[in-house]
Amino acid sequence: MSRRPIRVRRTIDQRRIKPVAEREKDQLRSRLRSIEMELFSTLSSLSHVKSDINYIEGAMATVPSRLQKVRNQGYEIMSYLDENQEILTRKWDENGQQIKDDHLYNIQPLREEARRLQNEIRDLKSRIEHGDSSWVRRSLSTLSSDVSSLRGQTSNETNRTASSLKEFKSGFSALDRDLKGAENTMQLVSQVSFPWKEGESPILALNAKMMTREKSGGGFFLTNQRILFEGVKEEVTERKFFIATKKKTVRTLLLDQPIGIVKEISGGTVSFWAGAGIYVRFKPDSGLEEIPFDVKREEVDLVKKYYNFIVTGEADLEIAKVRGKEKKVPSKPKVLRCPNCDAPYTREIYRGQTSVQCKYCGSVIPLGS
Repeated sequence: MSRRPIRVRRTIDQRRIKPVAEREKDQLRSRLRSIEMELFSTLSSLSHVKSDINYIEGAMATVPSRLQKVRNQGYEIMSYLDENQEILTRKWDENGQQIKDDHLYNIQPLREEARRLQNEIRDLKSRIEHGDSSWVRRSLSTLSSDVSSLRGQTSNETNRTASSLKEFKSGFSALDRDLKGAENTMQLVSQVSFPWKEGESPILALNAKMMTREKSGGGFFLTNQRILFEGVKEEVTERKFFIATKKKTVRTLLLDQPIGIVKEISGGTVSFWAGAGIYVRFKPDSGLEEIPFDVKREEVDLVKKYYNFIVTGEADLEIAKVRGKEKKVPSKPKVLRCPNCDAPYTREIYRGQTSVQCKYCGSVIPLGS
């Protein structure tokens, strides 16, 4: 007995199908939203140029006083900062107002056109909601063309102004970056507990961790005479119910050597957890073991750069320039003799040493500057 095929009636839930008019509204909203985003991007590019102008004028107002402050605190290198700041200031005084006036004159019509297009977009949004789809469809092509035209004009204007501002923006950005390094150095220098030697000038200071057996956090310092590390830790001075209520900061000078005793400073991985850092290696006759320091990855090259800056003699030339003194060309070295027993001193004299000890009578032999 054959069975009759079963017919399956498919019922369509009309509530799940949007009406044609509503689907058309969604399409119009999507297209209008895309045009609106293009207009928003155009207006943002105008704001970026204005931000650049404000940045330059802000730097103009603050860089000179910041630079003078670190000079007053004793930061004696980077003489180019003073020179570059003066050059940029003079050029901005000569050209800045014209750049601002030209930009303002050229962008005013663009801003007015942007406001007109924004009003038109608001009007079309309202018409979509009121069902005037045919009007919106006819208007969208013209609107899209107008927004694209505005974007092209704006791009030309912002590129032209950005080109005029490029030298000033990059120049003040470089000044700001180097000044931040100088300010950080002098901030750390102001906190140290050890005395500075006569003629000594800080070159670089940064927070670091000495990765020896007993790890210690603190400040790493390079000067024109020495390499130093001062450990810093908090000690509890008073407790109540096992809770520390008073603490004091204890600073201990853990490394103090003439800069010339360093053989090299190289970058590398100082530990699995710390990652990047530096290795300070000393000359073989010093009897000192290498010391690894945990520093920020971006500071590794900075330390190496300033170490080379010191040992090549460039730092001394910079310091002399800032102090307004002419650096003397070293004369042929004479044999150093002990003022007490007249014995010659034949060991290596390291850069940064201010005195040595006679190996015969033990007298301290002062070194000239």
